[in-house]
Amino acid sequence: MADSAKTYGLTALPADQSQDKPKTTSPQPMDISSLQPPKTPLTDRVTTYVKSKLDDDTYRHSLRVYTWGLAIARQCFPDFELTPGSKLEETWYLTAMLHDIGTCDEFIGRTHLSYEFFAGLHAFDLLQNPWVTGGEGIAPREQAESVVEAILRHQDVQDKGKVTLVTRLIHWGTLLDNIGAVKELVHPKTIENVVREYPRPGWSGCFKGTVEKEKRLKPYAMVSRIEGFEEVIEKNGAPGGLMAKYD
Repeated sequence: MADSAKTYGLTALPADQSQDKPKTTSPQPMDISSLQPPKTPLTDRVTTYVKSKLDDDTYRHSLRVYTWGLAIARQCFPDFELTPGSKLEETWYLTAMLHDIGTCDEFIGRTHLSYEFFAGLHAFDLLQNPWVTGGEGIAPREQAESVVEAILRHQDVQDKGKVTLVTRLIHWGTLLDNIGAVKELVHPKTIENVVREYPRPGWSGCFKGTVEKEKRLKPYAMVSRIEGFEEVIEKNGAPGGLMAKYD
C-alpha cells in the first residue's frame, strides 16, 4: 500500500500551502522541451478523448496546468521524484488533462453534480475501461483513484487537514494559470516559454464564463464556496495581472 501511494502520488501533504518548503527560492528558466507530456498508450488514449470533448481554450489550459505543476515539482520540490517516464509523471498528466472534463458543453448541463465531481466519476470510468474511449491502456485501480482524488479536490484549496501530492500539483497548476498565484515558484521565462507553446488568448474571460455558467446551472456547486472567484480570475488577465500580456 505504501509503495502504491508513493508511485501514484497518494502521499499525504499538509493542505496548508504555507508549510511548503521549496528546495530553491530562485527557480531557473526551463525550456518547453524539458516539460513535454509523457507518451504511453494510456496517455495517448486520454489525450485523444479529452481533445475531442474540450474546447481548444480549455484543452490548452489543461496542458499549461500540467506543465506548471511539472516545472514547480522538478525545480522546487525534487523530493517529489516527478521524473521523466515515472508512473507519477503519467498520473499527474492524466489528472491535469481530465480535471476540467466536466466543464465541456456536452457534460456541464447534463448533470446535477458539480463539474469536478462529475469529472472525477467520469475519469475513473474511462481510466479503467478503454471501451469508453477506444484505444489501449488501462490505469491500475490505485492510479485511477489518485487521479480521481485530485480532481474531486482540485478547487478545495484550504489550510485544514491533508491532501495528496497530486492534489498539491493540481492546486499549484490551476492557481497559477487561473489567478496568478504561486508565481514565485516559476521563473518568468518559463511562463513565457509555456504560454508560447500553449497560448491563452482570452482564457481569463473564458474561465470566468465557465464559473458563471456552473453557478447559474447549479447554485449549490462546489465552486460557489470560493468567494470573489470571478473577480480574481478577471484580475489575472487584466493590466497588472500575471497573465495580462498573454490573455
